[in-house]
Amino acid sequence: MMFSILLLIFVPKSEAKTGSLLTGTYDPNSTALINERRDIQEIDVLRQIINQETLICLAVVKDVKAVVDDVSSVKRSMESTVTIVSSLQPALNTLKRQVDFLIRDNTLAQNVKSLKSHVDILLIQDKISAQKIENLERRVDTLSKDNALQQTVDTLKTRVNSLSRKQRRKNKKIVMICEKTIQETEQKFNRNIAEIYELLKNRTLQIVKKGSKITDCKDHYLQGQTQSGVYEIYPFHNESQVSVYCDMETEGGGWTAIQKRVSGSVSFNRTWAEYKNGFGTPNDSYWIGNDVIHQLTKRSNSSLYVSITLQNGRPLYEFYLQFSVSDEKDNYKLFLGGPATGTLGDSMLDTGYPNYSDLSGMSFSSPDKDNDRWSGNCAAFYGKGGGWWFNRCHGAFLNGPWSSAYWYRAWYPTIQRESMVTETMMLIRRH
Repeated sequence: MMFSILLLIFVPKSEAKTGSLLTGTYDPNSTALINERRDIQEIDVLRQIINQETLICLAVVKDVKAVVDDVSSVKRSMESTVTIVSSLQPALNTLKRQVDFLIRDNTLAQNVKSLKSHVDILLIQDKISAQKIENLERRVDTLSKDNALQQTVDTLKTRVNSLSRKQRRKNKKIVMICEKTIQETEQKFNRNIAEIYELLKNRTLQIVKKGSKITDCKDHYLQGQTQSGVYEIYPFHNESQVSVYCDMETEGGGWTAIQKRVSGSVSFNRTWAEYKNGFGTPNDSYWIGNDVIHQLTKRSNSSLYVSITLQNGRPLYEFYLQFSVSDEKDNYKLFLGGPATGTLGDSMLDTGYPNYSDLSGMSFSSPDKDNDRWSGNCAAFYGKGGGWWFNRCHGAFLNGPWSSAYWYRAWYPTIQRESMVTETMMLIRRH
């Protein structure tokens, strides 16, 4: 653009010179004409200079464009290189960490050096051992040729074997003596244990005989009764006896059954008075009576053992360490303490629903006397008559209608269907 402007500036001047020639005023020696020639020459020089500068500028522009293209190419190469380096950076970092770890871990090099030293030592020792073995072999070869020495060796072997047989016989004799001594000691120990057991048994019988009449099944057991069955007890310390079923086999024996059911022949849909005094027969099904339960548990701490037998004959149980029942004035309130252990699962003490089915601290209810926390009467709900300790209402109810759909939650959730049950027992034993 600059060169075009310069050309436009000089062109009018040359045209002026030409015009003067055309007008007829041309004088070759005139000063003006001389000046015009000089100006024309200068314009020609300037044109040549301008043309040269234009060519130089075009060349420079071409070179600059080439440089720009080269720079762009280098930039693209650099961007590609940066991308490759970025992709390789995690691997480079991992390698760097490994190299740093190897540089820091001089222990490996030291261990290798130590192992190499040990190997060198072992090689030397192996060489020495091989030399010793070779020397011993030569000595053995030499000694084997000496018959007298061989005879001596044989003699020594014979003597060693003889001494070995004697020692074995002696050891055997010692072992027999020890075994005999141990056997005699065991027999003596067993006799002493039997004598001590007999003395304790006699002492227990004397203690029981010195007291009043037998009050529970544990007294029968202490007197030597080991057969389960129906026995007579005197829980009120007078002539009034009560027939009960005694379990002399479960968990050491001496358990008094306060509830027992083996069939539906005995209805448990009873009144408050019947649950107070007891009903049924111990040979089949019965409730011992709330007054008797109170008498049996007021004198000392007692445990409760609940047993349920299924149709397939499998027995399940739950054991409660503490069990007692208050008197009638307190509505025969139940006190139950754990820990509860067994195969039935706890459905009375700590059921997970304390305001609904935990029974410890609950009063006894019957179809004709409502003492539960529910607005209705759990003992008479929908014809499911039966006395029990209810909350709102229960998760365990062993006195419901036997093996029927109305027997609701006999022992929830272990017993899902009451028709699965063939026998129930509630056993107590004083500590």
